[in-house]
Amino acid sequence: AKITTCNSDDRCTMRRLLCLLALSSWGAEALTARLEPARAGRAAGSACRACALNVARMQVEAPIKTPDIQLAPTDPKGDEKSDKGKKFKLLLFNDTMNKREYVARILQQSVPGLTAADAYLIMQKAHKSGMAVVGVWVFELAEAYCDLLKAGGLIASVTEDE
Repeated sequence: AKITTCNSDDRCTMRRLLCLLALSSWGAEALTARLEPARAGRAAGSACRACALNVARMQVEAPIKTPDIQLAPTDPKGDEKSDKGKKFKLLLFNDTMNKREYVARILQQSVPGLTAADAYLIMQKAHKSGMAVVGVWVFELAEAYCDLLKAGGLIASVTEDE
């Protein structure tokens, strides 16, 4: 196809498109090296050649997008939950808000297998010394019991057993 009428803007646009096409296949350095000798041989007034050279020098960088999610570590050695031999203590702390009978009742309801007498002894120890060990379990169980105690309004936490 032959273009019969063409002004300087159309030629400049065509050269830009050709330069972009060449830029994608050759790379910026190769295209600049091909255009520099041609530019030096022409008069300084060649606006189209200058536009083509400027397009060749543009470097387009893809935007760096970081994922919004946190990926799991590939090495689970530092993960406490993966170690099957570790045990964790469930600690009950004394508070001044709840009555002692209520604390014993929540202990008995939250921790399976805990008798009323055992719950009362744990509550008494927490009341007198400020803290008591409710029991020692694997992490998931200790955390579940801790959440139940907290839901009942008690102050509890889980720590690693020595």
